Amino acid sequence: MSSHYLTIYLVSVGLCGALFVWWIRKRITRIEDQRKHRIQRLKRFESAKTSTPVDMPAAEAKETAVDSIESRFSIIRKLSFFMIVTLWILALVFPFLNKIPATAVSFFVAASGIIIGVAARPFIENSISGIVISFSHPIRTGDTVIIDNNYGVVEDITITHTVIKVWNWRRYIIPNSRMLSKEITNCTINDAYQWTHVEFYVAYDSDIAQVKKLAVEAATGSKYFADYEAPRFWVMEMEEKGYKCWVAAWADSPVDAWELANDIRTELIAQFKSCGIKTHKIEHGGFAVPGDH
Repeated sequence: MSSHYLTIYLVSVGLCGALFVWWIRKRITRIEDQRKHRIQRLKRFESAKTSTPVDMPAAEAKETAVDSIESRFSIIRKLSFFMIVTLWILALVFPFLNKIPATAVSFFVAASGIIIGVAARPFIENSISGIVISFSHPIRTGDTVIIDNNYGVVEDITITHTVIKVWNWRRYIIPNSRMLSKEITNCTINDAYQWTHVEFYVAYDSDIAQVKKLAVEAATGSKYFADYEAPRFWVMEMEEKGYKCWVAAWADSPVDAWELANDIRTELIAQFKSCGIKTHKIEHGGFAVPGDH
């Protein structure tokens, strides 16, 4: 390669590399600011309403989440800068590789591969996965999720693992490399509204019109019911020993949906007992009135 073309190549790679580093750092800062702003705007940071032994748990959770975002994106910024600069340097020295002994290059590549493969593989896998999660939107800090049958809030996403604060305040910690392959129900990825439903059974000799009326009233009577539309009632199945029914209603958030479903069940039990409506199956194959045993 002539000195003229070599100069053009080095200048081009140098300018492109500098512009790319500037764009990446600006992009990372913008995403970091968006994540922190979203955390501050969250009205709730819990999966179920509780009176906790912690003073102002939501405020503390938000503060911790913002600190975690700053720490995570600081690491991402450093990792991305290191990787880009490394590739940048390799691109700059590429024209001079023919002057380096092939044995030295082979030894360096082999040694690096062994070190990375043996010592740093789990960290690198989880770190790359953490970066992917941070820049994509499968889950975000503060999202209410159901993962591996655990219902809770995403409390923290570090560079290596994700912490789910389960409804009972236990922490479910998952390596980020596994998070990317899991199926997740995200209850708040676009909005917090929930159309919750309660399933129950009634015997064939029940007055289905009365059952529907009681189910709808149980939903509308809850303070957690959001009246965007009237509750809906369906007979889902006609099974061997009775009807399988659903009642569904809107709630403003997963937390309210949790409480709404509890209110509906509690009210249905009381009303069915009062009206003598037979409900759940018992061992000898029949139905029973709530409270009979």
